[in-house]
Amino acid sequence: MVSPPAPTTASVLGSLDRVRGWQEDLYRRLHQHPELSHQEIRTARSVAQRLNACGYQVHDGIGGTGVVGILQNGTGPAVLLRADMDALPVREATGLEYASTDLGADADGNQVPVMHACGHDVHVTALLGAAQLLADGADQWAGTVIALFQPAEETADGARAMVGDGLAELLPPVDVALAQHVLPLPAGLVGVHAGPFMAAADSIRVTVYGRRHERARMDTDQPGR
Repeated sequence: MVSPPAPTTASVLGSLDRVRGWQEDLYRRLHQHPELSHQEIRTARSVAQRLNACGYQVHDGIGGTGVVGILQNGTGPAVLLRADMDALPVREATGLEYASTDLGADADGNQVPVMHACGHDVHVTALLGAAQLLADGADQWAGTVIALFQPAEETADGARAMVGDGLAELLPPVDVALAQHVLPLPAGLVGVHAGPFMAAADSIRVTVYGRRHERARMDTDQPGR
């Protein structure tokens, strides 16, 4: 009796060309219409729709706009894959045909330009692509995949909001958690680091108080002036 071939990464990646067909369109749409922290409504809706179409059990509205998709596929480890979704109050000047011209309201209610200047549109697109590849190649692996899309990474409180909203009760025990970020590395190169990496966040708000001075008018009639 001939044993079946062992599962390979290439087998799971077999439908990559088909996934790329919608990934580029999704990326452009996300980039062109970014949303600020805690306002990722359109983005979360697109994520939930795609996960549903791939057969994931979907939980949305976690911590406001967070989304989690769970795909249980037999006995095996539970792996959590995480992406963030929010954009920054930055005006885009890339000149791209799909550049963002959107405005959003910041925490003080001011209208500000919005841009995916930190690559979260890439994160969302990449994780949704991985979610479909794993669903399509479910005969090549066993276990549970958890695709987690976190809001408000830029304000450093989105993860806390999801946890406070009962995230742990929705998930099976997680064996491995993997996050991602884009870096200025050559195309096709993936960097991996065990343990915490790029996980620090610092926020600072500076208020400058001054006193308005009226410049004294010079009397040009006085000698020496």
